[in-house]
Amino acid sequence: MSVTLSRRRFLANSAVMLGAGCFQPAWPKVAPSSLPIPALLDGVRGEPINLQIRDGEWSFKPGVKTPTLGFGQDYLGPTIRTRQSSELNLRYHNTLAEGVAVHGHGLHVPGDVDGGPQLEIAPEDRWEPALSIVQPAATCWYHSHTHGKTGHQVYHGLAGMIIIDDDISDSMDLPRQYGVDDLPVIIQDRTFDAQGRLVYSLNDAGEDGWLGETVVINGVMSPVARVPAGKVRLRLLNGANARFYFVGFADSRTFYKIAGDGGFLESPVPLTMMEVAPGERCEIIIDMADGNTAELLTLFEDDFDDDVAGIFRSLLDIFDRSAESVPQAALTLTVDETLPAQTAPLPERMITISRPRESEIVRTRNFMLTMEDDDGGQGKHGGHAIMDMAINGAVMDMNVINEQVKRGVWERWRIRSNQGAHPFHVHGCSFLIEQMEGTAAPPDQQGWKDMVVVDDDDWSEIVVRFDHPATRRFPYMYHCHILEHEDRGMMGQFTVG
Repeated sequence: MSVTLSRRRFLANSAVMLGAGCFQPAWPKVAPSSLPIPALLDGVRGEPINLQIRDGEWSFKPGVKTPTLGFGQDYLGPTIRTRQSSELNLRYHNTLAEGVAVHGHGLHVPGDVDGGPQLEIAPEDRWEPALSIVQPAATCWYHSHTHGKTGHQVYHGLAGMIIIDDDISDSMDLPRQYGVDDLPVIIQDRTFDAQGRLVYSLNDAGEDGWLGETVVINGVMSPVARVPAGKVRLRLLNGANARFYFVGFADSRTFYKIAGDGGFLESPVPLTMMEVAPGERCEIIIDMADGNTAELLTLFEDDFDDDVAGIFRSLLDIFDRSAESVPQAALTLTVDETLPAQTAPLPERMITISRPRESEIVRTRNFMLTMEDDDGGQGKHGGHAIMDMAINGAVMDMNVINEQVKRGVWERWRIRSNQGAHPFHVHGCSFLIEQMEGTAAPPDQQGWKDMVVVDDDDWSEIVVRFDHPATRRFPYMYHCHILEHEDRGMMGQFTVG
């Protein structure tokens, strides 16, 4: 199956990519490490889960440590597994010297436990949200949402995965052995100095946000995972600050996307390449029954048109496959015949999605995402023009409620961009994409979502309903999920009542 996306983004960015040699690893090729699997915490029984927000040290490259942040560990956080109709009780303790807000990204919860920037945890303070999990099975995540510091804190490690199960997911013959045939795959990119320490500066980020030079998976470069000789489920999370990825396998094998941000698609969608935007989650199934090694590649730049795999192969053909310039696999899967394998065929139908009738949509709202030079391009930070980031002409203001939404009714939201591509995220809900970049949503984007991409000088359209309250004191947010855009003001607040 082919995927039609923006040609102009691909043509522009691939030229930059090849000219800059960004296939080159930022480090010389390293001996592969095993894929780190975050600890799995039980969030079903209602017992409190303690998450200490703390400083740490982490080795992205073997033998080289750098200061990091984490939830109860040196980098990233444990995976929390919960279930529809359960109570998830979290206990955050902030031991950092600065405040931290922690957002449950993708969770359908009221504004007072959503973890927006109004809920910042002061140093040495605690926050103990009790979350009623009412939504269906999905892969969500939790991450810093501290106003003005989200990019810095996520970049240094404040992110982790949340897995929600339900009766429907239990009934399907899908891989579910966490860390064996059901793998969390958190994709990020990082830049390091000559000593191997993380480099980050909001002021030095360009108009596209902070783009790291080296891909890391679960915090390490080019790891290897031993998997069964059967079907393997990868829960992909683009945890990067700003970079869009195209994901596929070096041998162009077909995989099946079974779920997006908000849960299962109606049916598995066969793909050979797939875009994953910052903040987006995708669950895919790859069949390893042939025993061959599978190399997951994450192309740095973010768009192709039509024959995605063919163009990707053409780019690879530019390079001598034995040369240092060949991209290393972001993740290598190798078969271990001793591991129990899931060999059942994928279900032809997974769920049925009920879409609202046109008569049920009571209002249309328009959102224009803008980037402008704030001084005519004269001011610079680190060689980059200072950019004003805004939505509908308004820069994020913690004291301003930008929209008031009625609870329990359907609305249509039309999102436009005057410059650049933006992954638009809405808190407290899942929505359905009607139009994406001016055309009907492709099959792999037709499930429940909380992220939608709007392209340069283009528009996307969603239908959305909010079933939980959000007050003026604890409103929901909508924003660009390029974290530097968010930190610079491309974010708004809304109430639901």
